Amino acid sequence: MPKENYYKKMFLIGAIWNWSATVPFALGYKILFPLFGMALPDYVVFFMMFLGLAFVYGIGYFWVSQDIHQNHGIVKMGILGKLFVFVAFLWAWMVGEVPLILVGPGIVDLVFAILFIEFLNTYKKSGVS
Repeated sequence: MPKENYYKKMFLIGAIWNWSATVPFALGYKILFPLFGMALPDYVVFFMMFLGLAFVYGIGYFWVSQDIHQNHGIVKMGILGKLFVFVAFLWAWMVGEVPLILVGPGIVDLVFAILFIEFLNTYKKSGVS
């Protein structure tokens, strides 16, 4: 498969991105929410469940980085999840729920979704089975 090392690194970076985006918010949401001019969540459990799920997606990307010939279902779920995050942040900004700066992580997820799609297309075209 072409660019195999590139794709392995891409998924590893995707895993690190998810982990680095979730851990600081899980540990420091009481500081970060006011810093962004947002109220603390009323029900922290739902926020923590989202962060936990995003962290677990990172584990999935790590698994893909270890063997890019397996776990393509994780890649497909990642595409859907990352597109959802982008749309959710964009919508939340448009209705005034979050500041514009928080659309940035959504854009990063959009870029990863595009790269993941490109990976699946390249893999399919390479004829590797």
